[in-house]
Amino acid sequence: MSHVNTSTLESCVPLPLDDVLLNDVIEKAKDWAVMHGAAMRSKQNFNPDAVQFAPFVLTPSSFPRVEFLKAVRLQPLLNELIHTVAHDSKFLLDTLKSTEQVDEFTRELIGIYRKVLAEGITQLHSQRAWLPG
Repeated sequence: MSHVNTSTLESCVPLPLDDVLLNDVIEKAKDWAVMHGAAMRSKQNFNPDAVQFAPFVLTPSSFPRVEFLKAVRLQPLLNELIHTVAHDSKFLLDTLKSTEQVDEFTRELIGIYRKVLAEGITQLHSQRAWLPG
């Protein structure tokens, strides 16, 4: 198996893009990000009419196939780990205890999680059945 140096991989798209095309791609990428949940309002400079985008790239990048295949082989193990953690309420609550104390978002999620645990998942399903839509 040969080692591939990722720093020498060439771009999949001829660069630089001309300014008109680049600006068009940027605007379309921002629209896509908003429509697919990759944008959020800033907590520091809150403005209901403005969002920040999660980091993303505009052009595809080459990626060594051998490294991609490693990720594909690891994914089932990660899925199993995530599933196991998600279904271990004691572990989750113990692990997130200190984060819950200092992070409002985590505290709110833990509050919802505790409510679900207290009311039971089946109770929430039966309530959803009468909701419109």
